Amino acid sequence: MSTPFSWSGQSFRERPGRYLGVVAVLAVRTFMALFFIGAGINKLRNAWAWSDYLEGVFNDRLAELIATGAQTYGPFYLNSIAIPYLKYFAIPLYLPVGMAVTAIEVFAGLGFLLGLGTKISGWLGLFLMANFALGGYYDASLLPLCAMALLIAVTPSGQWLGLDRRYAQRYPNAIWFK
Repeated sequence: MSTPFSWSGQSFRERPGRYLGVVAVLAVRTFMALFFIGAGINKLRNAWAWSDYLEGVFNDRLAELIATGAQTYGPFYLNSIAIPYLKYFAIPLYLPVGMAVTAIEVFAGLGFLLGLGTKISGWLGLFLMANFALGGYYDASLLPLCAMALLIAVTPSGQWLGLDRRYAQRYPNAIWFK
């Protein structure tokens, strides 16, 4: 097992690559925090969680997918999955989906920002991005966003800088702060 990370000049001199890697991951985490919080605020402003706004968004996307012959369009035929995903899952359950998307964006964003429950926030972010792709909202930005969420999920960035370190010491058996 590697030694715990420490913010010191000696740490930087001994292992500059590791130090710079930690800084890079923390920069990604900060970007994701701002991205998710901004997206969550946008959804709160548009009342995704308690109005029929999201139902209209889903219906518009479904009509667009059908009109463009989505069965053979898109990487890995994701759009052929999107039609039944929207028809039988997202549209009938648009209110709970809107609530879940909004809550995940806000809570994952705050988790990224504070370094609290960081790994779980990373997995939630990856789950959300995968569901966007399944819903036919695939674009080139999803791959890097998935990669960034995965990077946060598999690294102990909340231990490097954040509240995870403090709470992991206080609650060593809690999976939330690993």
